[in-house]
Parts: sequence; C-alpha cells; structure tokens
Amino acid sequence: MSENILEQIGKIANETNSKVVTLRKGETVIEVEKDNLRNFITHLVQDLKVRNLTTITGLDLGQEIGIMYHFSYERETIHVRTKVAKTSAAPSIVKIIPGAILYEMEVHDMFGTGFEGNPWNDKKLLLPDNWPSDLPPPLLKSSKPAEIRKRLHLEAEPKK
Repeated sequence: MSENILEQIGKIANETNSKVVTLRKGETVIEVEKDNLRNFITHLVQDLKVRNLTTITGLDLGQEIGIMYHFSYERETIHVRTKVAKTSAAPSIVKIIPGAILYEMEVHDMFGTGFEGNPWNDKKLLLPDNWPSDLPPPLLKSSKPAEIRKRLHLEAEPKK
C-alpha cells in the first residue's frame, strides 16, 4: 500500500481508537470498535476516496459476530473489521455506501445480525420466505443442517 494512504489510514485509525495491522504487502486490516465504525468508514470514503466495497462477510465468534468490510483501492485490499454481540445490531453503512444494502442483508440472513439504519432489515435476501422464525440463521454455529433440511422439507428421498 502506498505509504501516503497507509499514513492517512493510520491517522484516521488513531482518531477513531482503531488498530491497523498490515497482513502482507498490499493487504491491511483495521480493527474498529462498533461505535466508531460509521465514522471510520466515512473518513475512508470521503477523505481517502476508498469507495470500492467488494463485500461484507460475517463470522460466528461465539458470543459475538465478526463483521469484515472488504475494500479494494487501486491494487490494495483494505479490510475493516468489527465485532457485535449476537443480541445487538451493527451500524449500517448504507447512508455512506448505498450498495452495502445487499451485503448487509446477506449477513443479516446468514447470521441474524441486524443493521441499525438499513431500511430492508425486515426483508429476506437469501433465505426462503418459509424460513421458520424459531430456527437459528444457517451460518451460526448453533445451527443444525439436518434440522434445517427436515423443517424446510428438503430431505432427500430414500434411494430404492
């Protein structure tokens, strides 16, 4: 990553109490507290012109959901990582990057994490309309694939 952009990311990280970790040449992770996420991404997009959000991924970390925002900038990859309790919502970045709406919906469907400020939190993107409300989201560690198949009537017919 060019020294100039890395220095600027470091300054923004300091202002938002975030930690910068260089994984390897051309790939950097910034660990941001949930409460500082919107502020950090606003600086990234408006001040540094890092606007290409390639995806958002989630990860079940036990009591928390890890959320990683992946940005592409020139030939660099910038990952912004945060954590939210399974019982709370993550801040939505849709007002900063409108295209994030679908990525946030995907994380919502697969991990059950709501995004505060996402206007489509009540809709499904990937899950079927008949997804039982008492089943955990499919990518949580507590989810049981056999139970999901059974409840959605997706059991394979026995071979004859």
